[in-house]
Amino acid sequence: METFTHLPAGSRVWIYQADRVFSAAEAGEISIAITQFVSQWLAHKAKVIGDGALLYDRFVILVADEEKLQVSGCSIDSTVRFIKELGAKYKVNFFDRFYTCYWNNGQVEGLDFESFKSKISQGILSEDTIVFNNLVTTIAGLQTDWQIPLSKSWQSKFANQQEPTFKL
Repeated sequence: METFTHLPAGSRVWIYQADRVFSAAEAGEISIAITQFVSQWLAHKAKVIGDGALLYDRFVILVADEEKLQVSGCSIDSTVRFIKELGAKYKVNFFDRFYTCYWNNGQVEGLDFESFKSKISQGILSEDTIVFNNLVTTIAGLQTDWQIPLSKSWQSKFANQQEPTFKL
Protein backbone atom coordinates (compact mmCIF):
# COMPACT_ATOMS: atom_id res chain seq x y z
CA MET A 1 0.00 0.00 0.00
CA GLU A 2 1.47 3.31 -1.10
CA THR A 3 -0.79 5.57 0.95
CA PHE A 4 0.82 7.96 3.43
CA THR A 5 4.41 7.17 2.37
CA HIS A 6 5.31 10.87 2.75
CA LEU A 7 5.00 10.48 6.54
CA PRO A 8 7.25 8.47 8.89
CA ALA A 9 6.35 4.78 9.23
CA GLY A 10 5.80 5.28 12.97
CA SER A 11 3.12 7.93 12.42
CA ARG A 12 -0.02 7.23 14.41
CA VAL A 13 -3.07 5.89 12.56
CA TRP A 14 -6.78 5.89 13.39
CA ILE A 15 -9.08 3.75 11.25
CA TYR A 16 -12.81 4.34 11.17
CA GLN A 17 -14.76 1.70 9.24
CA ALA A 18 -18.21 2.54 7.88
CA ASP A 19 -20.93 -0.08 8.02
CA ARG A 20 -21.67 0.45 4.34
CA VAL A 21 -19.93 1.49 1.14
CA PHE A 22 -20.18 5.16 0.17
CA SER A 23 -21.48 6.15 -3.25
CA ALA A 24 -19.08 7.92 -5.62
CA ALA A 25 -20.70 11.28 -4.82
CA GLU A 26 -20.50 10.66 -1.07
CA ALA A 27 -16.89 9.49 -1.37
CA GLY A 28 -15.96 12.72 -3.15
CA GLU A 29 -17.63 14.83 -0.45
CA ILE A 30 -16.03 12.82 2.34
CA SER A 31 -12.57 13.08 0.77
CA ILE A 32 -12.96 16.87 0.66
CA ALA A 33 -14.15 16.91 4.29
CA ILE A 34 -11.13 14.82 5.35
CA THR A 35 -8.74 17.21 3.59
CA GLN A 36 -10.42 20.18 5.26
CA PHE A 37 -10.31 18.53 8.69
CA VAL A 38 -6.63 17.61 8.42
CA SER A 39 -5.74 21.12 7.24
CA GLN A 40 -7.22 22.54 10.47
CA TRP A 41 -6.21 19.73 12.87
CA LEU A 42 -4.54 21.13 15.98
CA ALA A 43 -2.82 19.64 19.02
CA HIS A 44 -1.79 21.92 21.87
CA LYS A 45 -2.70 24.89 19.61
CA ALA A 46 -0.14 23.76 17.03
CA LYS A 47 -0.78 22.36 13.55
CA VAL A 48 -0.74 18.56 13.40
CA ILE A 49 1.47 17.23 10.62
CA GLY A 50 -0.81 14.60 9.24
CA ASP A 51 -2.97 13.32 6.49
CA GLY A 52 -6.19 11.46 5.90
CA ALA A 53 -7.95 9.49 3.22
CA LEU A 54 -11.05 7.52 2.40
CA LEU A 55 -9.94 4.07 1.27
CA TYR A 56 -12.08 1.48 -0.52
CA ASP A 57 -15.05 3.88 -0.19
CA ARG A 58 -15.49 2.63 3.36
CA PHE A 59 -12.53 3.41 5.64
CA VAL A 60 -11.72 6.90 6.91
CA ILE A 61 -8.08 6.87 7.93
CA LEU A 62 -6.44 9.71 9.81
CA VAL A 63 -2.68 9.87 10.34
CA ALA A 64 -0.52 12.09 12.56
CA ASP A 65 3.26 12.40 12.58
CA GLU A 66 3.95 12.37 16.31
CA GLU A 67 7.72 12.73 16.02
CA LYS A 68 7.36 16.50 16.41
CA LEU A 69 3.99 16.88 18.14
CA GLN A 70 2.04 14.40 20.25
CA VAL A 71 -1.66 14.09 19.48
CA SER A 72 -3.74 13.62 22.62
CA GLY A 73 -6.77 14.82 24.55
CA CYS A 74 -8.64 17.54 22.70
CA SER A 75 -6.96 16.81 19.38
CA ILE A 76 -8.13 13.18 19.50
CA ASP A 77 -11.56 14.33 20.66
CA SER A 78 -11.74 16.54 17.57
CA THR A 79 -11.19 13.48 15.35
CA VAL A 80 -14.01 11.64 17.09
CA ARG A 81 -16.33 14.65 16.68
CA PHE A 82 -15.42 14.82 13.00
CA ILE A 83 -16.17 11.12 12.48
CA LYS A 84 -19.45 11.39 14.42
CA GLU A 85 -20.47 14.31 12.19
CA LEU A 86 -19.70 12.26 9.07
CA GLY A 87 -21.67 9.35 10.51
CA ALA A 88 -24.69 11.54 11.22
CA LYS A 89 -24.57 13.25 7.82
CA TYR A 90 -24.26 10.00 5.83
CA LYS A 91 -26.25 7.78 8.20
CA VAL A 92 -23.44 5.30 8.83
CA ASN A 93 -21.94 3.76 11.95
CA PHE A 94 -18.18 4.16 12.24
CA PHE A 95 -18.03 2.81 15.80
CA ASP A 96 -19.22 -0.81 15.62
CA ARG A 97 -15.93 -2.54 16.39
CA PHE A 98 -17.42 -5.98 15.75
CA TYR A 99 -18.59 -5.14 12.24
CA THR A 100 -16.12 -6.98 10.02
CA CYS A 101 -14.92 -6.11 6.54
CA TYR A 102 -13.22 -8.62 4.30
CA TRP A 103 -12.26 -9.21 0.68
CA ASN A 104 -14.67 -11.24 -1.42
CA ASN A 105 -14.01 -11.70 -5.14
CA GLY A 106 -12.10 -8.43 -5.42
CA GLN A 107 -14.68 -6.42 -3.46
CA VAL A 108 -14.63 -5.21 0.13
CA GLU A 109 -17.71 -6.51 1.89
CA GLY A 110 -18.84 -6.10 5.46
CA LEU A 111 -21.05 -7.94 7.89
CA ASP A 112 -22.24 -7.66 11.45
CA PHE A 113 -20.28 -10.10 13.57
CA GLU A 114 -23.03 -12.72 13.94
CA SER A 115 -23.49 -12.86 10.16
CA PHE A 116 -19.71 -13.02 9.72
CA LYS A 117 -19.47 -15.97 12.10
CA SER A 118 -22.39 -17.65 10.32
CA LYS A 119 -20.62 -17.38 6.95
CA ILE A 120 -17.57 -19.01 8.52
CA SER A 121 -19.60 -21.88 9.96
CA GLN A 122 -21.27 -22.36 6.54
CA GLY A 123 -17.81 -22.59 4.92
CA ILE A 124 -18.40 -19.47 2.82
CA LEU A 125 -15.46 -17.74 4.56
CA SER A 126 -12.28 -19.55 5.55
CA GLU A 127 -9.13 -19.00 7.58
CA ASP A 128 -7.55 -17.67 4.38
CA THR A 129 -10.20 -14.96 3.88
CA ILE A 130 -8.49 -11.56 4.05
CA VAL A 131 -10.02 -9.38 6.76
CA PHE A 132 -9.30 -5.81 7.80
CA ASN A 133 -7.48 -5.42 11.09
CA ASN A 134 -8.55 -1.95 12.19
CA LEU A 135 -6.49 -2.23 15.37
CA VAL A 136 -3.25 -1.18 13.66
CA THR A 137 -1.84 2.03 15.12
CA THR A 138 0.97 3.09 12.77
CA ILE A 139 1.57 3.56 9.07
CA ALA A 140 3.96 0.58 9.19
CA GLY A 141 1.14 -1.52 10.66
CA LEU A 142 -1.27 -0.21 8.06
CA GLN A 143 1.09 -1.33 5.31
CA THR A 144 1.80 -4.80 6.71
CA ASP A 145 -0.95 -5.81 9.14
CA TRP A 146 -4.14 -4.08 8.06
CA GLN A 147 -5.22 -6.74 5.57
CA ILE A 148 -4.52 -10.16 7.02
CA PRO A 149 -5.83 -13.72 6.82
CA LEU A 150 -8.74 -14.42 9.15
CA SER A 151 -6.57 -17.05 10.88
CA LYS A 152 -4.22 -14.26 12.08
CA SER A 153 -6.94 -11.83 13.12
CA TRP A 154 -8.60 -11.15 16.47
CA GLN A 155 -11.86 -12.39 14.92
CA SER A 156 -10.48 -15.93 14.57
CA LYS A 157 -10.94 -16.66 18.28
CA PHE A 158 -14.69 -16.10 17.92
CA ALA A 159 -15.10 -17.77 14.55
CA ASN A 160 -15.97 -21.24 15.84
CA GLN A 161 -18.06 -20.21 18.85
CA GLN A 162 -21.82 -20.36 18.86
CA GLU A 163 -22.18 -17.79 21.63
CA PRO A 164 -19.77 -14.90 22.16
CA THR A 165 -17.61 -15.09 25.27
CA PHE A 166 -17.55 -11.35 25.73
CA LYS A 167 -20.13 -9.16 27.43
CA LEU A 168 -21.14 -5.67 26.47
